[in-house]
Amino acid sequence: MLKISNIFKSLKIKSFHLLVFLFLVIGTINIDFKSYQTSFFALFLFTFVSYTQFKSRLPYLTVTLLFTLGLYTLLKGFNVNYLIGTILGLFIGYSIDFVGLMKKAAIFVLIFLYLVSFWINSENLRIFLAQDLSKFAYNNDPGIFLKTYYLIEQNVNYYDALNSAQLGRFGQHIVSGDVWGWRLPTIFYIWKYLPTSSGLSIYVLFLILASALLLVSYKIGRRYLGARLAILPSYLLFPYLHYAARDQTFLQTEWWSVSTFVIAIYLFITRKHFYSIILLSLTVLIREVYILPIGLTVIYLFITRKRNFRLFLIPLIAFLILFIFHTSQVNYYINAYGTLFSPRVVSNGLLFVQQTLAFASWEYLLFQFRPFIILLVASLFGCFYVYKNINKNEGILWTLAFLPFPIAFLRFGTLPYNDYWGIIYMPTVITLAPLLLGFFKQRL
Repeated sequence: MLKISNIFKSLKIKSFHLLVFLFLVIGTINIDFKSYQTSFFALFLFTFVSYTQFKSRLPYLTVTLLFTLGLYTLLKGFNVNYLIGTILGLFIGYSIDFVGLMKKAAIFVLIFLYLVSFWINSENLRIFLAQDLSKFAYNNDPGIFLKTYYLIEQNVNYYDALNSAQLGRFGQHIVSGDVWGWRLPTIFYIWKYLPTSSGLSIYVLFLILASALLLVSYKIGRRYLGARLAILPSYLLFPYLHYAARDQTFLQTEWWSVSTFVIAIYLFITRKHFYSIILLSLTVLIREVYILPIGLTVIYLFITRKRNFRLFLIPLIAFLILFIFHTSQVNYYINAYGTLFSPRVVSNGLLFVQQTLAFASWEYLLFQFRPFIILLVASLFGCFYVYKNINKNEGILWTLAFLPFPIAFLRFGTLPYNDYWGIIYMPTVITLAPLLLGFFKQRL
């Protein structure tokens, strides 16, 4: 019996290390072979994080690095920057570990790498944002939002500005015909009161917010998995934020709301209720779809007789007040009241969910293997681990933070244009996926 028990324990340990290896490989960045900066940063990041996980197991670290170098070479061709990034990643990892700062400094290395790499790779985006916004042509939602921001800077009323920006879209001079297509004004006025009137100020604020999200995802990992594994949620989230930081898509309001939402849920769980409710209110005032998880959370807390359910009523009331005003203003341009109960319905909900799961997955090297489906399943097990082994309420709260969205998208949305709605819940999914490791960690 003792021998069988030892074999079983050995299998559990090997399964744990195999899962860590798989998460590391899933998080590899899909690089542009011609960009030496991207090649270098991708391998530096992978090597550094791999070192944090396997520093005491040299054979595992060696196999992980060789496998991934081979994978990049097979899929992208060989580049000497792979080796440079790998060597420097090992050197930085060893140096930080040698001085005993790995537990405290690892996440800041990742955030620093995020800021430096994306500032280098976003040159074209920054040139675009710094130009005279009165003259640029656009044919997408980020362009509409940037034009709206510019007009607000010229002291134009938000609703006039958004209406004008929609009509000014190149090749499609129409406005959204339902109230749900008109974004709430909150984020635009936040942009307006930034120190400068350049679009670059919005970009800098987004980088700060994205860095905060990376830090909080690390804290979530540390809370449930411990210091060693804590960096995995941030590492997996890195490529997803990679897309936002180098493309106009960062202007989509979903990026801003999901960041404040995840941070708010973490603050609530850690009993920083005042700041949590402020951020939850800000979340629904930026993007109204978050009334779904917040409303379900109110119901859950009420049913389980938790007194703090009243706190979640604050963001709902704040949203209701703003939305009544918002609808009355939009009604000057379209029949807003007539479209209140006419949400966008999809005929093939499963396809739409698949599209939201595909959005930005191209930033991951193995995107053809549909990594977000894997991470979605892993996040469910991760929440179950929290529910079973840490705290039942926290497990349910994290589940409610993302699961209602793909379920709702089986019915509501627009094909094929709303694939970016994946932003609404995928950062939460990605952050929670590594918590699956907790089941195996408990047995080590």
